[in-house]
Amino acid sequence: MSRTNAITSINLLLLQLPEPLQVEALHYVEYLTSRRVSAATQIGSQPKAPKRNGFGILKVKVTIASDFDAPLEEFADYQ
Repeated sequence: MSRTNAITSINLLLLQLPEPLQVEALHYVEYLTSRRVSAATQIGSQPKAPKRNGFGILKVKVTIASDFDAPLEEFADYQ
């Protein structure tokens, strides 16, 4: 089936559907288009580095205060 025949057939079928189903078909076509575009960009792009999980992944982002173990003033009455 040629491209123009397919488009004509799709248009004829869409015209037979009620409007809510036409909108649903439009959303599905948009979904297929976005999938195709994202797949095409993934083919030409560099492979991603694998995610690093486990101990040490936040080593640079998280710091602990030097007085971490010091008693808190709020709890002085309870000591």
